[in-house]
Amino acid sequence: MTSSRLPVLAAALAPALLLAPAGPASAAPSAGRFDGAWSVVATAETGNCTGPYRYPIVIRDGVVDDAGGNGVDASGRAGADGRITGTIRSGLASVSVSGRLRGTAGSGRWSLAGISPCSGRWTARRTG
Repeated sequence: MTSSRLPVLAAALAPALLLAPAGPASAAPSAGRFDGAWSVVATAETGNCTGPYRYPIVIRDGVVDDAGGNGVDASGRAGADGRITGTIRSGLASVSVSGRLRGTAGSGRWSLAGISPCSGRWTARRTG
C-alpha cells in the first residue's frame, strides 16, 4: 500500500465500522440498546491494505459516528436487531461496511472499492 493511500484507508475505516454523523435521527427506540462507545479493530484479508486499524466509535440513537473526528463522509445505522450497514467515503475511496452487534461485541466485513481494492473483517467491543 502506498503511503498516500494509508491515510485515506485509515480515515475510511474509522467506522466501521463506521458510519454516519450524529444528529437528529428517527431510529426505533430499541435501536438505542447499542448506544455508547465502542472500540473497533479492522484487519485486511485481501488487496494491498495493511493493518490492523483501531478506531473508537460512538452510537447515538442507532446512528453510528466515528469518535476520532477524522472528517470522512459517512452514513449508516445500527438497527434494533444489531445489524450494522453503512458507507464511508474519503476522496475517491469508498468503504462498504456490514455486520452485527450482539450485547457488548460485534463483527462484520468491510470492503474498499477503487483503483486498489481491498477487504477484510472488523470486530468491536463496547467500551462505555
